[in-house]
Amino acid sequence: MVELLDRARGCLIGGAIGDALGYPVEFSSTKEILRDHGAATPDKLDYAGPALISDDTQMTLFVAEGILRTQASWLAAAVAALLRWFETQKHDGAHAGNGWLLSLPALHEKRAPGNTNMTACRALAEGGAPAAVLRPSNDSKGCGAVMRAAPWGIAARSRGEAFIRARDTSVITHGHPSGYLSAAHFAAVVWGLVRGEPLADALAEADAILADEPGREELVAVLKKATDLARKGPPSTATIEALGGGWTGEEAEAIAVLCALTADVSTPRGIEDALWRATMHSGDSDSTAAIAGNLLGAIVGVDGLPPAWVAAVELGEVVDQVARDLVTGSSDRVRYP
Repeated sequence: MVELLDRARGCLIGGAIGDALGYPVEFSSTKEILRDHGAATPDKLDYAGPALISDDTQMTLFVAEGILRTQASWLAAAVAALLRWFETQKHDGAHAGNGWLLSLPALHEKRAPGNTNMTACRALAEGGAPAAVLRPSNDSKGCGAVMRAAPWGIAARSRGEAFIRARDTSVITHGHPSGYLSAAHFAAVVWGLVRGEPLADALAEADAILADEPGREELVAVLKKATDLARKGPPSTATIEALGGGWTGEEAEAIAVLCALTADVSTPRGIEDALWRATMHSGDSDSTAAIAGNLLGAIVGVDGLPPAWVAAVELGEVVDQVARDLVTGSSDRVRYP
């Protein structure tokens, strides 16, 4: 039986693998991907050079660190974590704060951070108040919140808590319901998966929580479309693109759900194929593949992921340690002061 720890490790490492798979082609069209890399799933994760993570995994790690550094207020800790990530992206020579992640040079690399995340974090750094569901600071529904939401699903004590905490920390940067509700719904799905629920059941339980949220209609519609399309089997690129490009939160989650629902999870190669499908489209390939990787890794556990890809992904050992710490609730104040 795959245990919680193995599923949590699989979730975050799977996300990093999907991120690294999609990062080289994030801004490429399907035609360009086919021309440069072919239609077949690459044999190696580093098919286009070193298997580098993008801002998706960088931010996921800082969200997890914020959870682990929570003292009195989880919301304040989440804001502080976003600001620590922002420090790594300014490149102005001033890196305030402390902690393990800030000491890692790879997390100071600028890997195409989203404009919405940067703008929102800059406002926070300049003393602005964190936005809230009833007081959003923008109308962005970009996927920059859902791609970092998995740690809430791992660490939360209940599915409802995962939903609420992902929602209320996502709206800090993304004020449109499709931006923050996709993150909340996704965290609730992850909560179920890492605790051994089948994907269909985890989706249904998350749907039930979503049903009470204002502004849910767009997300509900595209998720239903994804589950309907999944009944036809592994999707073509055209089928995936019928859901959108994945640049927005609801589209990114829907593409990931479609690819995860149709994956052959019995073999590592089946995982690879599903992640390549989540990558090979004219859209936000690293985010859609990262979210699909979170789902698939939570389903199969770390040992069900392709071993060579686990070994190749940048900062894999760091991602693994953070996942372990989320499950154990690490009190290591050297790593998480």
